[in-house]
Amino acid sequence: MARRTGEGLNELRLHDNISDSDIVLYYRPPTTEEQTAYTNGITARRRNRVVTRLGETRMKYGGRILTGFRPGDFEKKQGDGWVPYASDPQDPAYDPEWLKLVCTYASDLVELLAVHAFEASASVDVADEDEPGEEETGEDPRTP
Repeated sequence: MARRTGEGLNELRLHDNISDSDIVLYYRPPTTEEQTAYTNGITARRRNRVVTRLGETRMKYGGRILTGFRPGDFEKKQGDGWVPYASDPQDPAYDPEWLKLVCTYASDLVELLAVHAFEASASVDVADEDEPGEEETGEDPRTP
């Protein structure tokens, strides 16, 4: 799949160890301005000290890009039991407070989303040591 460079729906699939279930978060890609503000917001100068603001920054920007979640992935207390709620306004279980609920009670997942989208959105592809031709010539066989 190609990288989407616009306002598209992206998914982060993860396993939640607290509920022992798989959860899907929907998010939009960060803008350049948000990426820069995120990076700059990780640390702050307080008088003569540099203070790390990693948790606050992850929550702030993870919450900004979170656009929803898969139906049935979250429940809230209602009366004596638990009921699922939704982030999609078209869903009968829609709760307009869904973002506040997720940020309050699943902040670890919001931070993980921020790490995924802002800090670990790519990895460097390193040539495998066992690729044929690389050992004999010392050159990367993928380069012309």
